[in-house]
Amino acid sequence: MTVSAEPIVAGREALARGAWTDARAHFVEALEERESADAYEGLGIAARYQLDGGAAQDAHERGYRLARTAADPDLAARLAMQLAYDAFVFRGPAEANGWIERAAQLVDGRPPSVATAFVHFGRAYLALLGRHDTEGARLDSEEAIALARAVGAVDYEMLSLALNGLSLVSTGNVDEGMRRLDAAVAAAVGGEMTDADSIETVCCLLIDACKRVRDLERASEWCQRVQQIAERFGDRGMFAICRTHWADILLWHGDFSRAEIELLAAIEELGALRPEKDADAIVRLAELRRRQGRTGDAEQLLARSTSHRFHSLVSGLLALDRGDTATSIDCAARFLRRIGESDRFERVVGLELLVRAAAAAGDVETAREAAEEIATTAETVGTAPLRAAALLAAGRVAAADGEGTAALAFIEDAADLYDAAGARYDAATARLELAAALRAEGRDADAKVATTRADDTLRGLGVSAPVNGGDGILSPREREVLCLVAKGRSNDEIAAQLVLSVRTVERHVANAYAKIGVSGRTSRAAATAWAHAHGLT
Repeated sequence: MTVSAEPIVAGREALARGAWTDARAHFVEALEERESADAYEGLGIAARYQLDGGAAQDAHERGYRLARTAADPDLAARLAMQLAYDAFVFRGPAEANGWIERAAQLVDGRPPSVATAFVHFGRAYLALLGRHDTEGARLDSEEAIALARAVGAVDYEMLSLALNGLSLVSTGNVDEGMRRLDAAVAAAVGGEMTDADSIETVCCLLIDACKRVRDLERASEWCQRVQQIAERFGDRGMFAICRTHWADILLWHGDFSRAEIELLAAIEELGALRPEKDADAIVRLAELRRRQGRTGDAEQLLARSTSHRFHSLVSGLLALDRGDTATSIDCAARFLRRIGESDRFERVVGLELLVRAAAAAGDVETAREAAEEIATTAETVGTAPLRAAALLAAGRVAAADGEGTAALAFIEDAADLYDAAGARYDAATARLELAAALRAEGRDADAKVATTRADDTLRGLGVSAPVNGGDGILSPREREVLCLVAKGRSNDEIAAQLVLSVRTVERHVANAYAKIGVSGRTSRAAATAWAHAHGLT
């Protein structure tokens, strides 16, 4: 008896237009007539789109066993890759990797097929986004492109082309990488690709690349396009991954209210897929809470995302807010070790933290090395936010090294660039550092202008407490210096007691004054009063 092709064809057409319930019904109809691996494959895909992980796995396992019984290694490998996809979505990367390698064994030495292309794409995807193995991802994605092209599998060719582009961007070959991503996305939105999830994945890979090089406007445009695609397919889970990218863009723009909405939605949607898959959104919500001054909430959220690579980053930022530079440096180093050396743009956020923490701790050489790496990476693409990050890092190093004039120029230029890019939060925090540098140069009136401008921006963002304000953010050295100021010691006396240069003491005094919000002729008296009120004496 031959199974009718009509229900399977109808099911595939329903999948292509995002009609998951209809697709599921058509594949069930085909299976009622007779079991087939093709029908089980389609049924599992429809169930996965409906976030029914148990049904998706069951259907794909049944299809896999049928394909193995029929001695059809290509079909069995394809079903194994569907099981890898199910595992990655609903359970985790370890099981997904096992199914990928089983599929690889099944097609080893066989002619090009959809399955062979699928295997190499899966390997490349886990290499880049799971292990930060950019070279492995590049090689496997190139193999996948060739195999998919040979058998006319456009969806897998474009998926692999986009992943290859992201791997090239990650290693600094930005122009070529972006060209490949542009081509893949053009195919995705132009109707050449038929699989809804593949279309969304290609778009998200481009957004990831834009975010890494901090091309904020381009990333914003594509986030909104993916949202439109998700609505067209009626797929509530489709946009969940991209929501975290979109929230990052909103955080950069200082749109905290919308970022919170997107992150809470992503936590709900990703949490429905499998436990801990929502960590990507949770750790970003922790950073939002930190920026809002809600430290307790941030720490509670971090406790729910301990395995995420950004956990150490946000932990380091919180430690720096408390003035704990040693812990912050350790967190930055841990983050950078986890990312590795080759993923250049992912390293930048860790390097920014390392510059800040090392400069605050007086470790100028460590801060300088990190700042130089940021500068080298920024030169690769020259987007305004990356150039601003490089300038701000250079300014922090110059300030820590007692080069006040140079620090002023670097930090002021960074703040202006952040403003031009629409990165309001970063512009405001840079202006607070500019105010500290101005005070260190005795320019109290200019410092007051910079502080007022920064405070106005932060209030507009809904930040209730001044960033870097209060006792908790003074570094241990700043607390020590401020304590001696409160005891009536002059800068020369403090320098002698702590075995520091007078210039270094002046910088610590200026930084402390900026953080506690005192300035003008009575600043020493105001700082003394503040130190007494906060128990420093």
